[in-house]
Amino acid sequence: MAIENIFFPTDYLRTEYLKRVLSQERLPIDNNLVGISVEGVKIYFKNSLEQMPGFWAAMHLDGENGRKIREKAKEIIPSYWFEKYLYFPEEVNFQRFMEDKWRQKYNFTGEDINYKGWNIFFKEAQTHLEMGKAFVAYSALLFNYKNNPYFLKKYRRYYIFEDLAYCFEALGELPKAIRCLQIQASLQPESADPYLNMSSFLLLNGLYEEAIETCLLGLMIDEDNEYLTNNLLTGYLQGKYYEIALEYLQILTEKEPEKSTYWKLMGDVFCELKKFNLAIPNYKEAIAVNSEDFQEVEQDVYYGLGLCYQQLEEYSKAIKYYGKLLDKNENDPAALLNLSKIYGYHLEKYDKATHYAKKMVELYPQDGYGHHNLGLVYLYTNQFEKARWHLYMARKIVPEYTPVHEAIEELKDIEKN
Repeated sequence: MAIENIFFPTDYLRTEYLKRVLSQERLPIDNNLVGISVEGVKIYFKNSLEQMPGFWAAMHLDGENGRKIREKAKEIIPSYWFEKYLYFPEEVNFQRFMEDKWRQKYNFTGEDINYKGWNIFFKEAQTHLEMGKAFVAYSALLFNYKNNPYFLKKYRRYYIFEDLAYCFEALGELPKAIRCLQIQASLQPESADPYLNMSSFLLLNGLYEEAIETCLLGLMIDEDNEYLTNNLLTGYLQGKYYEIALEYLQILTEKEPEKSTYWKLMGDVFCELKKFNLAIPNYKEAIAVNSEDFQEVEQDVYYGLGLCYQQLEEYSKAIKYYGKLLDKNENDPAALLNLSKIYGYHLEKYDKATHYAKKMVELYPQDGYGHHNLGLVYLYTNQFEKARWHLYMARKIVPEYTPVHEAIEELKDIEKN
């Protein structure tokens, strides 16, 4: 028995071609086969074949009549629809070449350019993406976008560009990811979602100016989008546009004075500018407001207050807020490290300094700064063997950190004398 698997882009074309092959005015549908049964031939209808979507006809041919029908099928049906020759790319090629192949395969150059053909083509693009062939999927969707954008708008099919963008971003193909989101934005002009994703990708890749511009475009569509607002502020802060960030935050705190996040961010900006006295009241306002979003920023607020008071040498207050942070997260490395510094360097309470420094090293053994800090505590308490071990470990982990080398030299001088 011979088997021929034949693809058709629409059920209409499948019916018309099979009627000609079988010399039938109407197809003798066999419901048991979900297809056709005539002498020497059984034809099964399928929606896909080995992950290739389509209106398939699997022809099982037997005997002399089966042989004749097979030959007739090869004469009547275009060869490029037979499984052996069907275009289903495994890798990307020149865009024009691929588009020509798809036009032929889906009969897009003929008169029967209809919805069902585009639907199967879209399923092919989805399949390529699911199989990890992002560049092939991109070529297919770009062809779809150029030739039938309305199809992509219907039923929100444009979200496939978002999926593809995330795939490209994971592959390190940022320009392709951004292009996918730009296409989505053109198909979804009333939504700020593509701009949010674009700005997030740009921020992750350190392109702060581009991220800021993208956020501003998105906010023109949805001025109250808090996620875009947060991304815009992140762009200002990471790009060190502190004065602009302060102006924008001033507008936001006036507009939404009961939002803790904005007061916290105002404190962050002043902290970056080393204006600790100005940062403190903003952090405290974030606590006082205690809005629904406070839990999201609570630990950051306590850390900010601890850092400000530490820089202002108000150590008891710094200890208070680092303690509040540890109440929320007992393993916070920044709080542990800074508490060990305060107790060791400034208050000379070495038991407490040792407690926090040891906990830091136990929890984060690959953190060179923790080893450096514990090594110093041991150095100041004349535990030189322990000091040497931790300082040398710190040098191994963070060899570029100058204070480690200075501490080792200090230890050597002490041991010489």
